[in-house]
Amino acid sequence: MRNLLLWLGLFTACAASAEYPEKPVHIVVPYVAGAMGDVVSRLLAEELRPKLGQPVIVDNRPGAGGNIGTGAVAAAEPDGYTVVVGATNNFVINQFLYKGMGFDPLAKLSPVTILVDVPSVIFINAQVPGRTFADFVRYAKANKGKVNYGSPGAGTTPHLSAALINQTRDLGMTHIPYKGAAQVVSALLANEVQFYMGGAGLGAQHVKAGKLYAVAVSNDKRLPALPDTPTFNEVGLGDINASNYWAVAVPKGTSAEIIDKLYQAFRASLAAPASAERFARLGIVAVGTTPEETAKRWREEAAFWAKAVKEMQVRVD
Repeated sequence: MRNLLLWLGLFTACAASAEYPEKPVHIVVPYVAGAMGDVVSRLLAEELRPKLGQPVIVDNRPGAGGNIGTGAVAAAEPDGYTVVVGATNNFVINQFLYKGMGFDPLAKLSPVTILVDVPSVIFINAQVPGRTFADFVRYAKANKGKVNYGSPGAGTTPHLSAALINQTRDLGMTHIPYKGAAQVVSALLANEVQFYMGGAGLGAQHVKAGKLYAVAVSNDKRLPALPDTPTFNEVGLGDINASNYWAVAVPKGTSAEIIDKLYQAFRASLAAPASAERFARLGIVAVGTTPEETAKRWREEAAFWAKAVKEMQVRVD
């Protein structure tokens, strides 16, 4: 009887996987509307609908650095109908920052794919003398305690990557957190902060207007939107992990068949002409890693950030 019940359970699971999806799929974005993950999710939702044959609904659940929305998906049924599109910190970094996070993302979530990489650009207020990263280093060291760097929030990837630069280059800058990237860019334009590390989308227009200058980009190649901005490797920042991507994950226990269906649908959506055109305007790069490649990257980055966060003594409670 026990073997029969096990067989029936396996048969039911396989049948459910074969028929998936039979109802709308919900994408939980653990950030407010308008954040990069929200923009990417809504763009891809349009492409996903015909590929999955069901409505795809984007549900914003912000709070606690993305832990609220990510945790909700980690606790959801592993049936493929609730997925999360989160940032690097949601899957890799937050577990080392938040004492009361309540769940281990690597243990409670299964990766589907990394959707896009958002190359980090170092933007400097145009009132700061010089136009290169080396110029800024000299300026910051000569004005220790007087130079500020902004971030879209304490514990975010832009904060931690900038903190690494601040620490390893002995710049003596002061961190000022804001609520979102748009606020940081406004503060940078007002010279409240002199240094900001973020996506090209919000800052490139101000570089062209002469209000900011861009001294380095974390991508392997220079960005079409900022062709004169050198890469991290070119300016001697190759040791800095500034990876800031958006990835898809599902609750642990979701069947391999459902994960593969989601992966294939997301990958095809990334390759759509409309997606490529929009991504280029936003200054982001489509990725589309396999679930296995994504899991490997998470493990490697978790090891890196566990050490880095401990050395920097950063906590967000």
